[in-house]
Amino acid sequence: MDKDEHIAQLRARRQRIEAIETALESIRDVESSLQEMREILLQQRKVERTERLADIREADKAGVPKTKISKEVGLSRANLYNHLKGAPADE
Repeated sequence: MDKDEHIAQLRARRQRIEAIETALESIRDVESSLQEMREILLQQRKVERTERLADIREADKAGVPKTKISKEVGLSRANLYNHLKGAPADE
């Protein structure tokens, strides 16, 4: 291999490495965006669950049967009772 071939090989290697680094940077950007979206969604879920608990309690006070409430909110009856007692289990 002569000097020009070595130079060409070195340039090609540099280009491949730079392409990999560019792809990795793009992945980091996407990961960052996904993490931000995840945090927003976790906060929204927390708010929705708090509001759902208030709705559950209001429905219970209004006399809606607990079996109907549990069906409508998608909780088991046992978990619904835990929510009403103030100690919800993991959903």
